[in-house]
Amino acid sequence: MKRFRTVAAAAVLAMTGFAAFAQNLTGYDIAKRGDEVDEGKTCSYTATLTLKSKKGAVRTREIMCRNKDYGDVKKSVVVFVVPKDVEGVAYLSFDYPDKADGTKPDGDSWLFMPAMKKTRRIAGSGKDDDFMGTDFTYADMGDRGLTKDDFNLLGEDTVDGNPCWKVELIAKDKSEKTQRRILWYRKDNYKVIKGEYYDRQNELARILTTSDTTKIDGIWTTQKMFMQNVKSGHSTLLEMKNVRYNLPLDDKMFTVSAIERGSVR
Repeated sequence: MKRFRTVAAAAVLAMTGFAAFAQNLTGYDIAKRGDEVDEGKTCSYTATLTLKSKKGAVRTREIMCRNKDYGDVKKSVVVFVVPKDVEGVAYLSFDYPDKADGTKPDGDSWLFMPAMKKTRRIAGSGKDDDFMGTDFTYADMGDRGLTKDDFNLLGEDTVDGNPCWKVELIAKDKSEKTQRRILWYRKDNYKVIKGEYYDRQNELARILTTSDTTKIDGIWTTQKMFMQNVKSGHSTLLEMKNVRYNLPLDDKMFTVSAIERGSVR
């Protein structure tokens, strides 16, 4: 009985300590944990993009994605497979980690258009543009890091039965198209389950909802992301398939020459 009381007391103290710790988390702390969620050294998947207009017209695209974390840089490549009019279009991006001085280097990214036989570098304000007609931007496709925003914890909430932290992110660069974000982080895994994106006039521009979050190869993976443009009524559903982590990936596929040759596999 004494042993039971000791164990029970320790459990209560642990729970109390965890609750106190959780209550002391800041918006930055929560976003940092979300940024540090394990994504594997490599990740491979295919995905379906379903684009829907306000009037109900639907377009579908299939893409192939490969990601690799080198420590000092994360490299990603996206290749459009179907339909025919976008087949071979490829997007290569390099994301760099935050620096010790509290800044984040701008990433490098390139878009190859086979019909034009031309590779275009995406830089500066171009990263706020829509990614290939979807409701995701080029910036959404990369790793934003933590140094580009100020963070505020707005409180707690429940989304689809999942307890969440509600965090506001305000862009430090006032020239950015998206000036404010509100993200809902699940408490159990720190994955974003919902997001609201506000423009320079502080008007709601886009809403992100995610679903089908489960563990694959031991890694929490969000397999469905739905982005809706509130103003235009257009929306994009991204559905991931065949997700695999930590498989060997050839370094050569993460190069401009590889996307131009169409040799990414």
